[in-house]
Amino acid sequence: MSSSSSRSATADAGAARPGSVSRLRLAAGSAWALLLAFPIAWLLAFLIIPVVVVLVVSFFEPTLSGFNRVFTLDNYRLLADSDVFIRTLGNTVLNAVITTVVTFLLGFWVAYYLALVVPDLRRKFALFIIALAPFFTSFLIRAIAWIPMMGREGLLNTALLNLGITSQPLDFLLFSDFAVRVAMIQLYLLFMVSPIFFSLSTIEPAILEAARDSGAGWWAILWEVLLPLARPGIVIGAVFVFVLSMGEFATVRLIGGGKTSSVGLGIQNFVTYIQFPQAAAAA
Repeated sequence: MSSSSSRSATADAGAARPGSVSRLRLAAGSAWALLLAFPIAWLLAFLIIPVVVVLVVSFFEPTLSGFNRVFTLDNYRLLADSDVFIRTLGNTVLNAVITTVVTFLLGFWVAYYLALVVPDLRRKFALFIIALAPFFTSFLIRAIAWIPMMGREGLLNTALLNLGITSQPLDFLLFSDFAVRVAMIQLYLLFMVSPIFFSLSTIEPAILEAARDSGAGWWAILWEVLLPLARPGIVIGAVFVFVLSMGEFATVRLIGGGKTSSVGLGIQNFVTYIQFPQAAAAA
């Protein structure tokens, strides 16, 4: 009697087990759905929907007071036939490429020093926080600070004149493409340093020791070990810097002084004159 009842209880437990497993799986699935709901909603609200709205508006007919909801390709034809816009686009891409390359060449060595040369973890992050210090101020303040630094009567020109290196102020140091590129490199350098720093920080010292023990020189370690392992950080940093540089307009307006332009500045001008479809097409 006892054995039959125990077999019955075991059979009931076995029958109930699939149901409990399915309930656990359902609960786990619901938890993951809740965790993913917020980032998906954020992407929809602040990325996908705005991009779709901009794309749709770019096909509307512009008017003096906004636009008519009439489908047209004239906005894209206007930009494609504009030599000024084509030159501006080329200059913007060139500035973004130069900024990305130079920030990588400078930022990699800063990240390398912080991640692999500084031995103490506490000192690493202390120096990294110090590198973040300029970003505690406004973006515009950091851009405007280049004007007294690089102007005709600025600190750099004054130093060059006093040292006898030049006989007159260098005009290209401000209100030029060169000045815009220098300012953007300084403004966006940390966007390259940060992801590379975190990628290099994950490299175990034993890997570098094994490479040295196998006879690899410093340059071989750089090309065969450091750069491949830092590739995710390099790609992330390059995307950050390139995208931000392509959309730049405040630095171009302040440091360029009206002598240079960018696609972002052109879009702002379109918006100022209420030409929203053309601004959307340029975007």
